[in-house]
Amino acid sequence: MYELMQHLIAFKYACKINHWATDNYSAHLLYDRLSEDIDDWTDRIAECYFMASDNKKVFNADILNPKYVNRNLVKSCEKIISHLEELQNDGETNEGLNSLLSAIEEGFLNKLALAKLS
Repeated sequence: MYELMQHLIAFKYACKINHWATDNYSAHLLYDRLSEDIDDWTDRIAECYFMASDNKKVFNADILNPKYVNRNLVKSCEKIISHLEELQNDGETNEGLNSLLSAIEEGFLNKLALAKLS
């Protein structure tokens, strides 16, 4: 679950890098749209998974793992979707967490379609 949080944070960071680096106004807006919901999802994972189990020690400065920052947002979306599917199928998450992961996956399927426009 920690790795998923790292991927989500890295995705948002990559969106912001692309956002700041473009001169194209529509791309600028698209990168903003792609970064929507990430903060909410990471917060919900932190609260539902880590804080609920009193495992707050995982939250430190290396949560932004540079190796997960990929400015190719299509590949990032595909990686995150794959990771979400693995987590949902491993049998180690409860129904509530699976519901959250499913909602995030649905959101990333939409992000994947948008990322293909960039």
